[in-house]
Amino acid sequence: MTLALIAASFMGLLLALRHGRPSLILLSMAILLFHALPLALLDPDAMSATLQAQIGTATAIAGLSSLAWYAGYWLFSRSSAASAPLEGGVSAGPKLFHALVLLTLLGLITAAPGGLFGFAQAGFLRLPVDSFLFSLTYACACLAAFTTALRCAHAASGRSALPWLSMALVLLVFWLLGGRTQFAITGITFGLILLAHRRLGLSDLVLPAIVAAILLTLTLSFRLTLQGEATDLSGSVRLTLSQLSLLESYALAARLVEEAGYQAGHYWQVLQQLFPRALFPEKPLQLSRALRLMEARDGLGGLTPGLAGEAFVAGGFIGVVAIGIAFGGALALLDNAYRALGRLQPLMQALVASLIPLLAIFTLRGGFDTTIFRLVILVLAASIGSLWHAAHAPRLPKVLS
Repeated sequence: MTLALIAASFMGLLLALRHGRPSLILLSMAILLFHALPLALLDPDAMSATLQAQIGTATAIAGLSSLAWYAGYWLFSRSSAASAPLEGGVSAGPKLFHALVLLTLLGLITAAPGGLFGFAQAGFLRLPVDSFLFSLTYACACLAAFTTALRCAHAASGRSALPWLSMALVLLVFWLLGGRTQFAITGITFGLILLAHRRLGLSDLVLPAIVAAILLTLTLSFRLTLQGEATDLSGSVRLTLSQLSLLESYALAARLVEEAGYQAGHYWQVLQQLFPRALFPEKPLQLSRALRLMEARDGLGGLTPGLAGEAFVAGGFIGVVAIGIAFGGALALLDNAYRALGRLQPLMQALVASLIPLLAIFTLRGGFDTTIFRLVILVLAASIGSLWHAAHAPRLPKVLS
C-alpha cells in the first residue's frame, strides 16, 4: 500500500501541475508527506507505545482516507464552475472597512497584557487560548486576512497597486500568534490570487517560500526556547520533519475509540468550539486537547487528530470514507472555480483562494475540530459581503413595453 500511495501522490502532483489545480497539488503533497513517506520510513524502534499498539488501524485510516480523497476529487472534478462575469469594471474594494479591521486588530494587540511584546511572548508560549481577548484577536486576524485577500483580488483584477503593507501586517500578526500553519495558509492565499491574475509567476514565489520555510522552522525553535526546551536549528528541522506524519494522530484516535467508544456527536461538539471558553466554560474539550492529555503530555497545545482521525472517532472506517469523499469533492469544486478565477467577482475570488489552503492544509491536518473557527469567520464574512454587494449593485432601468 505504501508504494501505491507514493505512486498515486506523484501522479496526482504531476496532473495538478499540468492542469493548474492548486487543491490537488496540496492534497497530493499532503498524502505524500503525511501518509506515504511516514509509512515508508517507519522505524519500529522509534514508534510510540500507542502507535505500536494501533499501527494496523492507523495504516488503514491513512490508506482509506487517501483513497477517499482522490475518489471524491475525481467524482467532482468534471463539474464546471459557475462564474459571475465582471460587469462595468472593478471598484477599489472595501477600503474603509478593511482599514477599520486592521486598526481594530492593532488596537487589540496593543491592549494585550504587556503590549506587543507580551502578545508575541504569549502567542509563542500558546498560553492565551482560553482568554476572550485572544479569541477576539484571532477572529479579527482571520477577518483581516480575508479583507486583505479581497483587496488583493480587487487590485489584481483592476491592475492597480497591490496591498503589500496589509499583506505583510496580516502575516506578521499570524506569526506573532505562534500559528505556523495559519501563517502558511494566509501566504498561500495571497499567492494564489496573484498567480491567477499573472501578477506573479511560479518562479517569483520560490524565494518567498524558502524564506517562509526558514522562518517557520526558526519559529518552532524560538517557541521551544521560551518553553524551556532550547534547541538548535538542526534540532528544529528534525522535529518539524517528525511532526509531518499523521500516523501518531490516527493511532491516538483509534486508542480513544478503544477506550471511550465512538463519538457520534463529535461534529456537534465541534460547532460548540465557536464559543470562547471564557464565555462558555462548559463547552466540550477539543479533540486535539483530549488526545494530548490522553498521551500524558501538557495541555497547552494539542495533538491534531487530522480530518481522517476525527472522522474515525465520529464514525469509524465508514466515517473516514464518507467524510473523505465529500472532502475530496469540495477540493475539486474549488479547483474548478480557481481555473475560472479571473471571471469571478473579487469577493468570490477571495473566498475561493482562502478556502483552498484552509481546507487542503489546515482542515486536512487538523480536522474541523481545529479549523472550525476560521472557517466560519470566512464563510460569514463572504456571506455578509455578498449581501452588501447585492444591496449596492447598480440596478438596470426598467424597459417599458
